[in-house]
Amino acid sequence: MQGNTCLAQCPPKTSFSLTQSLQQPACIKELNLRGQSLELLPPSIGQLRSLRLLFLHENHLRHLPENLTALDSLRVLFLNKNSLLDLPASLGNMRRLRQLQIEQNMLTELPPSVAGLDSLRYLLSAYNNFTSLPEEVGQWNQLEYCDVSHNQLLFLPASVNRWGNLRYLYLNDNKLQQLPARLGDLARLEELNLSNNQLEELPASLGECQNLKVLILSGNQLRALPKSLGKLTKLEMLILNDNQLTTLPRSLSKLKQLKTIIVKQNAFTPAARRQAETTLPGAKLYF
Repeated sequence: MQGNTCLAQCPPKTSFSLTQSLQQPACIKELNLRGQSLELLPPSIGQLRSLRLLFLHENHLRHLPENLTALDSLRVLFLNKNSLLDLPASLGNMRRLRQLQIEQNMLTELPPSVAGLDSLRYLLSAYNNFTSLPEEVGQWNQLEYCDVSHNQLLFLPASVNRWGNLRYLYLNDNKLQQLPARLGDLARLEELNLSNNQLEELPASLGECQNLKVLILSGNQLRALPKSLGKLTKLEMLILNDNQLTTLPRSLSKLKQLKTIIVKQNAFTPAARRQAETTLPGAKLYF
């Protein structure tokens, strides 16, 4: 009966201001503070222990109170389009968090405590200033969607090979010079965008990503592709423009689903073009 009494005391209203929410913290499950020119959050926000969805995007936040991580029921957190310089050191305490959006801030690192975010399924963190990710991200074994594009990443931690449920990975527009040797452990990966980096070669294990449908490698420094790409039996689109390729591996002829190959702005001779077209009669090549 006590639970019913509490429910009776909660107003039916679904939209609350921050002040109203803090007056009845046990009632609030969703709080939308988008675009309210907020520069600070009160530490008391940590009292909203029933909160499941929190939208703080499009404000002017530079820092977050450590008490924010007391929101241990939170599933969705939008922090994108602020001016964040850092994240709370105890971010990993939010163990039920499934979706974290932190894109378009000024972040340079993730705290090591992110190992605790083992329910995370969606990470959107594009347009920041990350130069690396901590090894602890390997604990995100539920992750399905990861966008770390438009950062300053120089390398990836080896632990990303543990993202066994990952389907979409966007790493374009960084400064990556190499990839983890065991990238092929991402067996469920369907789309991989590595365009506009500084890659000179690809790991042979990439051919083990046998659910891959779209592979985007444009704007790198690739001179050759591994023969193992011929094992990507579900590949439909391969984008390779703006590299230094002179030929394509003959093993690609095994890929019956491959319909589009874009290789503009490479170093193919007329003879090499003809050979590629002969080897891949089922695909449309764009030179």
